[in-house]
Amino acid sequence: MTQSPRRAHPDLLPPVPEAESALSTPQPHALTPTDRGRLPESSRRALVKLVQGPYLTRDAHPNLWSALLADEDSIRERLGDLFLDIVLDLEAGLAFVRPMTAPDRDLPKTIRSIPMTFIDTALLLHLRELLLRADAGAGRVFVGRDEIDDHLAAYRAEENTDHVTYSRRINACVEKLKKASILLTTNEEERYEISPVLAMVFDADAVVAVTAELRRLAAGEATAVSSTDDESEPAW
Repeated sequence: MTQSPRRAHPDLLPPVPEAESALSTPQPHALTPTDRGRLPESSRRALVKLVQGPYLTRDAHPNLWSALLADEDSIRERLGDLFLDIVLDLEAGLAFVRPMTAPDRDLPKTIRSIPMTFIDTALLLHLRELLLRADAGAGRVFVGRDEIDDHLAAYRAEENTDHVTYSRRINACVEKLKKASILLTTNEEERYEISPVLAMVFDADAVVAVTAELRRLAAGEATAVSSTDDESEPAW
């Protein structure tokens, strides 16, 4: 019987190293044994705040704002992985995210939009106009509930005599914008600060498009807000 040749000096051959598991390599910012995150905790919190919305501000979130600026490139990269763009205004101290858009492809939406009714759209345009009217040095801009009611009264159809239902719609509109942090409560009852983020969300092109749609609705099937007003207008 022929025996297989034996290797010379088998004890001198180096051992084959075992493949190292990726989980066995600790990350410097790991919060748990299985955490694979590469961002510091403060930067992760800034990222979460941006995704949760509606926006992040220097004044209200100073620590998160500092973390955002310190890790801006990495945060932008992670938002891009979620098909999100960040809008960052250093002068205003404001940042928010919006869905990424591409002209040649349909990208998934990873954040929810807020459906806007006819009344909501009319009020948003009015609030943005108030922001633009304010002098550069005026700083914060405020609006009272009485002014909101007076402005939206012009959109009620003449044949609509149901004042109670219309008032409820205005109440719902105000509450929606408060929840979206567009109208910020103050120490004075029914007086609100208008968030400067509105001027960033509604740029000049968006205002032209929304205004045209609002006029079309007012002159066409909507005429003015009737008792059948629904959330069929553009979302924000």
